[in-house]
Amino acid sequence: MIIAACVNSRLVKILCVATKSPWPPRDGGRLVLWLTLQGLASAGHEIFLVAPADTSGEHGEDAAAAMRAIGITPYLVSVRRRSWFGTLVGAIRHSRALSVMRHHRSEVESAVAECIARHHPHAVHAEQLQALANCLSAQAAGIPIVLRMQNVESAIWRQVAFARRGGILLAIEANRLRVEERFAMASAGQTITLTPDDARDLREIARPQDRDRTHTIAPAFPKVWPTTSAVEGEPAFVLSGSAGWWPNAQGTRWFLRKVWPRFHAAHPHAKAIIFGGDVRTFGAGVVWRAAPVESVDAFPAGAIVIVPLHVGSGIRMRILEAWARGLAVIATSIAARGLEVLSGRELLIADTPTEFFDALVRLTSDAELRASLIAGGRAYLASRHASANATDALLAVYARAQRAGALIQ
Repeated sequence: MIIAACVNSRLVKILCVATKSPWPPRDGGRLVLWLTLQGLASAGHEIFLVAPADTSGEHGEDAAAAMRAIGITPYLVSVRRRSWFGTLVGAIRHSRALSVMRHHRSEVESAVAECIARHHPHAVHAEQLQALANCLSAQAAGIPIVLRMQNVESAIWRQVAFARRGGILLAIEANRLRVEERFAMASAGQTITLTPDDARDLREIARPQDRDRTHTIAPAFPKVWPTTSAVEGEPAFVLSGSAGWWPNAQGTRWFLRKVWPRFHAAHPHAKAIIFGGDVRTFGAGVVWRAAPVESVDAFPAGAIVIVPLHVGSGIRMRILEAWARGLAVIATSIAARGLEVLSGRELLIADTPTEFFDALVRLTSDAELRASLIAGGRAYLASRHASANATDALLAVYARAQRAGALIQ
């Protein structure tokens, strides 16, 4: 019996291989995977997860317990930190991209092989390009692999190379990632993206015979989620500092230097709340807070969410989460890329300092507009990000991968 006959039968066993534990879902990448696994498990399917354990050791037992509570069997693998120098040497020696080499871990690969031998999954879901290298045992066993790329890594690196000094080394890595992406799409049974834009970009990279095996499935997201307590500021604007992700940090610095001083001079009671990242003081009206342990902490009631990205690929889960939590959003067109939205309907789009200033003024003074944008965002979530629809679409792609390969035992 093939998976196509099992899509609605609660009999499918899926092994998910990831580069990091999805719990706690404190960033967009983890949140995408967490909601995906929740949807599959709640539909009655048997889900196994292999991922490196949190290297801090802070959330190991809690993460495993949270997964078991929703019906996921976790295999969280302890791995030793790998230095960037050692990764660089290995990448040069094996002609691999740095990030792929950094996440290719023998401990994870062994755990994948053990899970396959013990549970005989019907399909393997590799979450992100870097996870695919740890799935060799699935290929050897003839188990179909579905690769989901939350973004086009080579495109991000190319954009960063263009935006930063010394971009030649980043451009080299972008080219290596492009080769990795082409190879990955040839190796995986099917490839999934989160947006049509990413699917188009990947089809341009793929071999002609691999292009029809690339699909777009919008990630699941609830229509309504709670906020946390309100914070100081009339109004409060919230941003992600994210020291570990240059595009977020760069966008926040740009906003605080190019937009905020003029706005705060005209609205001295307003506050810009920065969650995570650099602790430096950015001027009057700016408040720094530690990176949130749980994502809800970065969405205080009544705040306005600012997403000033100038580099991006995939989908901004921060925008979806803001809508679900009932907050209005101002974002750049790059941040809104991949969402079929209109400025003034679901959010406000601003790309220049003047456009951002005008958008801040509009939302500060127009409560009806804020409410309208929130309603538009939640309607968007309901129509395009329903969990049941995303789960059914995933199962259909697993079925397609299965039809192209071995039969379920």
